[in-house]
Amino acid sequence: MKAIVYVFTIAIISLSLIGCANPEREVRRLTNDYYGALVKENYEKAFETVYLYDVDDDNHPTDGTTLNEKEAKNLYMEKINILKENNYKITGFDITGFTYIDAAHAFAEVTIHGEVDGEGFVWHEMVDAWGGKAWIQNIEDPFGKYRDGTLNFELVQEAYEDGGI
Repeated sequence: MKAIVYVFTIAIISLSLIGCANPEREVRRLTNDYYGALVKENYEKAFETVYLYDVDDDNHPTDGTTLNEKEAKNLYMEKINILKENNYKITGFDITGFTYIDAAHAFAEVTIHGEVDGEGFVWHEMVDAWGGKAWIQNIEDPFGKYRDGTLNFELVQEAYEDGGI
């Protein structure tokens, strides 16, 4: 009888651990994929990893984007071109912690290291796992809007009209 209780207890604990989602795991994976792609200048991978959304009066960021994949990719790559024109580069990143909203939702706290025209910088931001993608939030980096998932044509247009940042 003791053996049955022991086996039953082990089975319940094992199933509980397997069945319980670890919110930290997904956001860590997405954070590593996104920033790792930026460090390697693999902007295709960054595009595939980042959560894309429109910013306007008619849409909330959680609504995603109304652009099709080709339009979204073209706009994202235009934003990346603005970064390249300003000699912007992410050189490294660290996940410094996690903020839990509840037991099933965590944000990664990230410190990014990079350069703009050879000048080093360190900024902090948060990453949320949203729809299986990395939603970059609370960005301190003034260039962050050119690498996050915000799809706003006016942003790109303004940058070119102003001659960059």
